[in-house]
Amino acid sequence: MRAALGSIITGCLVLSACGSQDKSTPPKIDLPGVAVPASLTTTQLPFTPSTPTIDPKTAWKDGVTRYESGDFTGAATSLTVAADGHGDPYRSYLLGLARFKSGDLAGAETALVASVTKNPSSLKGWINLARVRNERSDRSGALDAAEKALGIDPTSADALHQKGRALMELGRRDEALEALKTAHDLDADNGYVANSLGLLLIQIGRPQDAVAPLEVAKARLPHVAYVRNNLGVAYERTGRMDEAKLEYQAAVDAGDMGGKGMKSLVRLGAKDTTDSNAVLQAAGNPAAEK
Repeated sequence: MRAALGSIITGCLVLSACGSQDKSTPPKIDLPGVAVPASLTTTQLPFTPSTPTIDPKTAWKDGVTRYESGDFTGAATSLTVAADGHGDPYRSYLLGLARFKSGDLAGAETALVASVTKNPSSLKGWINLARVRNERSDRSGALDAAEKALGIDPTSADALHQKGRALMELGRRDEALEALKTAHDLDADNGYVANSLGLLLIQIGRPQDAVAPLEVAKARLPHVAYVRNNLGVAYERTGRMDEAKLEYQAAVDAGDMGGKGMKSLVRLGAKDTTDSNAVLQAAGNPAAEK
């Protein structure tokens, strides 16, 4: 009897040892009501937790609300859900704008292409696609989109503006000048158009002609650094040095991200000028008034 018991214990020990050496075959897991694949290990779950999904209608409302409040990153997230697989071109259009304003230029282009594909007669869709492509330095693509917009409305100042910007960078300056002058004539109060026209006039060696449109740009966009810097260049190249210094200082005060205004101040020996707003107010310049 003792011998038999010893044999049974020895057998158990051998089986245990064999089991510890064979790690390639995990023990079977029995869960009531759940079929467990043989490939699962003891540390794996036989299911994965479900991820909550956002209803497209709810996502659309949330995206619009966020867009209108200025939360463009949040708006883009919700509008991506709202536009996915939806036939409404406006959803893709608004998604494109949200992505553009949040800094996602590639995503903006994808959404706007989807929008104009769904609705080729969308003037704003083509204009904003041209705008995004210009920002991405895709001048040929921008020109194509701008031409599509002009095919819908030949008198669109915004479409002509984007066409002019593309032509400037493509080296087709005569055509660019024609497009930008026409755009400025159609929308004389548009500061962005006026700035682009003034910049081109400086580039082709006509700073005296650049002053007038750049002064319009300054009046409409007084706190945009590159506008003030461009006007400073026009003033400097026409010999109006004191006014140039004020504009360069205003560019610095407005942000001067490229550092061009500060470099010009240093070059002109005016690095330690007083605050431009105080100087401009003393000179009676209404653009400096808050």
